[in-house]
Amino acid sequence: YSGENLYTAAYISGSLPVGKFDVTAGLRFEYNVQKLFAQNDVESIEVNNPVASPLPFLNVAYNLTERSLVRAAYSRTVNRPEFREISPFGYYQFEYDANVYGNPDLKTASINNVDLRWELYPNIGEMISVGGFYKTFKNPIEIVLVNIGGLGQNFNYKNAPEAYCYGIELEVKKSLASLSVAQFFRNTTVNLNASWIQSQVTLDDLTGFQRNKRNLQGQSPYVINAAIYYADENGFSANVAYNIFGKRILAVGSTILPSWWEMPRNTLDVQASKAFGRTELKLSVSNVLNSKYRIYQDDNDDQKIEKEIDQTVRGYRTGQLISLSVNWKFTKD
Repeated sequence: YSGENLYTAAYISGSLPVGKFDVTAGLRFEYNVQKLFAQNDVESIEVNNPVASPLPFLNVAYNLTERSLVRAAYSRTVNRPEFREISPFGYYQFEYDANVYGNPDLKTASINNVDLRWELYPNIGEMISVGGFYKTFKNPIEIVLVNIGGLGQNFNYKNAPEAYCYGIELEVKKSLASLSVAQFFRNTTVNLNASWIQSQVTLDDLTGFQRNKRNLQGQSPYVINAAIYYADENGFSANVAYNIFGKRILAVGSTILPSWWEMPRNTLDVQASKAFGRTELKLSVSNVLNSKYRIYQDDNDDQKIEKEIDQTVRGYRTGQLISLSVNWKFTKD
C-alpha cells in the first residue's frame, strides 16, 4: 500500500492570574487528512479520511500556599489510527504466532479528559502530587480476535462505540538529602508514579457474541513506576527503574472466541555512566529480571484468569539487552 498524511493545526491560548487563581485556557484546531491506496488480487481499496478536530482546554490552579496548589483541568484529545491499522493487508506477529490485519473503515477516536489534583513542591526539583481523573472515549480503537476456522486466530482493529475510565494517581519526586548529610543521600533522588484505574467499554445490544460491558482493551487496573537516580559532581551517574502493570486485555474476543489477557510482569532496567572530560562511558541493561510474558485465553469468559480453567496461549521470554557505548563531545572554538 501507499499512504500519505496531511496534518495542519492552529491554536490560541492565554493565561490570567486572578488573586490566588491562575487560569489558562485555549483552543487548538487540527485538520488531518489520512489517505491510503492498496491493491490486491481481488480489488483496489482507497481510504480518504479528512477529520477536523476542535480541541479546547482549560486549566485552573488555586495557590493554597507558596509551595502547594490545587489544580483542575479539562482537555479534549484525539487518537488517530496508524497506516498499518487501516491497511487491508496482514503481517505476521511472530511472538503471538498470528497475522494482524488492518481495517480501512477505522475511525479516529476522541477523548475528553478531566483531572483534579493537589500538588506540593517542598524544594526545588521536588514534587508530591495526588489526583483523580476521568476520561470518556468515542470510537476507541481496539485489537480484536478473528476466528479463521482450523487455521487458528488472527488479530484485527475495530472501533468500540464508547468507553470511559477513571482512577487515582500518586506521583512523588523527592531528594534523599533530608535523611543524612552523607554525599550519597545528597546526590540521590527517588521517583514514584502509581495509578489505580477502572475502565469500561459499552457495546450496543446488537453486538453479537460479546459482553455488553467489559474492560477497555490494553487498559491495566493498576500501573506502578519507580526509579532511583544518583549523580555526583565527578561525572558519575546511575539509575534503576522498575515497572509493573495489572493484567489487561491483549485482544478482545467473544463468547465463541474468548479474549486474550496479558498477565503482570516485573520489569527492571539499570543504567550507569561516567564522564572523563569530553568522553562519556555508558552501560545499559534492559529487562534485568527477564520476566516471562504470560498470555492466557479466558476460556469461561468471566474476565478473570483462573489457571485451573483458562489456558496459556503464549509464554515466552525476550532476554536482556546489554549495551556499552562511548561518546565524545567535540567543540569548535
